[in-house]
Amino acid sequence: MRKMDKKRDNTIVAALTQVCHTAQDEGNGFQWLTHTVNYQNFPDSLTVVCVYDELPAESVKSAMCRLIQSTLAKQAITAKSCSSNSI
Repeated sequence: MRKMDKKRDNTIVAALTQVCHTAQDEGNGFQWLTHTVNYQNFPDSLTVVCVYDELPAESVKSAMCRLIQSTLAKQAITAKSCSSNSI
């Protein structure tokens, strides 16, 4: 991993940690999240996987997508799209 890629990854991890804490406080069954990324195709390859106790309602999935996108945007990371079907 290149030095710039490591810096980006640290930024992503910090932003997603914030998302994780916010989502856990909401009490909607959210458990944890993780991400994968291919830095040769960044940010298009960024994928965030969210884990819940049970399948969340569509409104919860949409809210999580918005939270992820807005938190990443604060770090100048533009998520190309968000598919609530994959949450």
